[in-house]
Amino acid sequence: MIRQPKLINSLSPYVPGKPIETVAREYGLDPSEIAKLASNENPLGTPQKVKDALHEAIDRVFIYPDGGAYYLREKMGKKFNIDPDWIFFGNGAAEIIEMAAKALLDVGETAMYSQYGFAMYKVATYASNHRGVEIPAGPGYHQDLDAFLKAIDDTTKIIYLSNPNNPTTTMIPAEELNRFVEQVPDHILIVIDEAYYEFVDNEQYPDSMKYIREQGRKNIIILRTFSKIYGLAGLRVGYGFAHPDLLFMLGKVRSPFNVNLLAQVACIAAMDCDDHVHASVAHVKKEKEFVLKELDRLGLRYLAEEGNFVAVNVERDVVPVFTEMQRRGVIVRPLQGYDMPEWFRMSFGHRYENEKFIRVLEEVL
Repeated sequence: MIRQPKLINSLSPYVPGKPIETVAREYGLDPSEIAKLASNENPLGTPQKVKDALHEAIDRVFIYPDGGAYYLREKMGKKFNIDPDWIFFGNGAAEIIEMAAKALLDVGETAMYSQYGFAMYKVATYASNHRGVEIPAGPGYHQDLDAFLKAIDDTTKIIYLSNPNNPTTTMIPAEELNRFVEQVPDHILIVIDEAYYEFVDNEQYPDSMKYIREQGRKNIIILRTFSKIYGLAGLRVGYGFAHPDLLFMLGKVRSPFNVNLLAQVACIAAMDCDDHVHASVAHVKKEKEFVLKELDRLGLRYLAEEGNFVAVNVERDVVPVFTEMQRRGVIVRPLQGYDMPEWFRMSFGHRYENEKFIRVLEEVL
């Protein structure tokens, strides 16, 4: 019998939101009547300009993509006013999280992440056969940066932060993050995961790009994604901004051709779709107001600081609630795997989907 390393053996596999087809098959439901609100996907879908670009590129899928994503890198450099050499791409932001652990953690070194933080920080650390250090969250499920600083020791190599955090919606304000960055030693990498930054509506949200553009720090990487705001989750493209010296180190463990040809084509086209971005943000804001008002009516506790999702406390074991909601055609994401056994996360769909969510939740409870 082949033995797995103890750290990896201790992991539970990452469990994504259930696909519509799976729920329809398991419960004998019509797929068209299922509301999937489990994966923070964009209900407005993919921009038409992106669909047209994909259609034109389909005849080229027999060739390998550009491993360096030259044209995508150039387009993004202009959009964010940054040298293309400071940009890095992954098969989703999760791959870059994994590459950081693989490329930088040496024997005996550790990575830090917050309690209730995105599950892939722990997975990436343990999967590279290194130990992780979970920092207890502060009041209101917030990441406790002071606790991070106190926990730094000679083994600390990477700190993963999520802003806003998935699944708790909590945000790190600019003043707090600036103070933290100034105090972390230069030999420790700070990964600032901003997968949901487009959905933040708070004047205190930090301008993290200044750490890269203005300060040229070599120990920070800022992560973002095309999955959410551009509706490209199925193509899996994440990107990072960092000093070229740091990106060179990550590149040593990058899989060849990790961003496929169609994904690169789609992302190049997507960056011209500002109207889709604005419409998506406006939609989330409107539907968020509706859902939170209804949750208030139901007397439920929730977390909804920033982002295109909300965490809801049902004040009982969430698994039976989640299961019964699925049976009635509504898919949410239970959070027992995040040590939040009474909570689930839902993202904001179309109004008819959100109305069905509220109706089913009320019936189940």
